[in-house]
Amino acid sequence: MASSVAELWHSRFAVPQSAFSGYLFFHKAKSIWAISDAILPRLSYEAIGMRIMNCKDRPWKPTTSALQIFGGHAAKNLIHLEADFARNFLEGKTQDVDGDAASDCEPGYVVVFYRGDVLGCGLYSHGKLVSQIPKERRLACGDR
Repeated sequence: MASSVAELWHSRFAVPQSAFSGYLFFHKAKSIWAISDAILPRLSYEAIGMRIMNCKDRPWKPTTSALQIFGGHAAKNLIHLEADFARNFLEGKTQDVDGDAASDCEPGYVVVFYRGDVLGCGLYSHGKLVSQIPKERRLACGDR
């Protein structure tokens, strides 16, 4: 499974497959989870690792946490936002993005950056960026 996960991330975001070395992946409850490849004791685990992909829909969706770890390696399907746009994104808003910010983006999930840091996942199509920041992690509109 490790090579297929790495292939998906490489295909969509051009993340080098080497970025996933040192991790093991497993499928549970329509999600892909990642753990360090350290040897674990033979116990029963309710939850372990980090959820990195949601597979319940097509296409698969990367999680915000996973993008914040692996998204810095991405070389395609990236959007770089300026301050006001980044704030809107973190508030969960849908917004128009200009061609410069989304140059070379294919429709679908994108890695969203602000000042070189990964903010999370966005859904891009026809000049619109839909924030995929989870509700519980969004900034409140009044937080300034």
